[in-house]
Amino acid sequence: MKRACMGLAVIALVGTGCASSAAKSAGSSTTLRLGVFLNLTHAPGLVGIAQGILAKDLAPTKLKVVPFNSGSDASNAMLAGSIDATYIGPGPTVSLFIKSGKVAVVSGATQGGASLVVRTGAGISSPADLKGKRIADPGIGNTQDVALRTYLHRNGLKAKDEGGDVTVVPLEKNSDSVQLMQAKQIDGAWLPEPYPSLLTSMNLATQLLDERSLWPGGQFVTTNLLVSTGYLSAHADVVKKLVKGNVDAIRFIQQNSDRASQIANTELATLGGKSLDPAVLSKAWAEMTFNWDPVASSLRANAEHSKALGYIDSVPSNLLSIYRLEDLNAVLTSIGQPAVQASS
Repeated sequence: MKRACMGLAVIALVGTGCASSAAKSAGSSTTLRLGVFLNLTHAPGLVGIAQGILAKDLAPTKLKVVPFNSGSDASNAMLAGSIDATYIGPGPTVSLFIKSGKVAVVSGATQGGASLVVRTGAGISSPADLKGKRIADPGIGNTQDVALRTYLHRNGLKAKDEGGDVTVVPLEKNSDSVQLMQAKQIDGAWLPEPYPSLLTSMNLATQLLDERSLWPGGQFVTTNLLVSTGYLSAHADVVKKLVKGNVDAIRFIQQNSDRASQIANTELATLGGKSLDPAVLSKAWAEMTFNWDPVASSLRANAEHSKALGYIDSVPSNLLSIYRLEDLNAVLTSIGQPAVQASS
């Protein structure tokens, strides 16, 4: 990637010369290392990067972008101190807070955009039909994994690793779902966009459930903007600029939806993913809402679901202290937008 190791750089965690230089910049006020996933649900980050919005708002601090395939990878990088901030889902957000207590949600980014799709011809038309089937998700403890297993429990089913008879298949990459479904090695998948739309557009699958139907008002957080509290303490001014960049990117998306979808699509390919057919892109884009409200109530619900699944021992009584929204609300006030409250 030609942008690597420059002012705005795309780096990998391993296997590149930039990884070592990134490590040297830990805690530096001149560099912020930002994680983003190769999913459309991270569009605020993708658009902010591609349009130079984040780089402009962060200046003179330099931005280094670290692409990830999953929340597990990003979480490990955050715990290792390899990144300073990341766009990430609620499942890993809760896990990171419990493991370290040294992360803070400074803004929301995306709501919605996750579905359970089932393979065409697999004979699945109701939750009961999932019995004995193989259903993929992005990985154990991931946001969609928690959603899938919770849904199974609500319908009297369990995964095999919980003593039930639904095989949950963790994916190395979400894009692997296409090949696995083509080979009939999985019967369904609970995934973030664009993969549900891609699978259905290829006639490989049909939608069994839009996750929005499970949440009050159809609202649930899919992507937060998370920062290391160590970096926040050392470079509060930089984090405030990052928050502004995220808000500016979301406003750009809200005001230029069609153009923004194309920009995000192109950036997916730039960062190592694959761009989408226009019809798939349009379908996937319509499944998401881009907003800075982190929907705190859905984060708490995700934590409760994780506890019920045994992924965490308990829901921290101070879970909502993870939200540091002062900078966000200051930015919102400056543009005439209402403040956001972190209440459950």
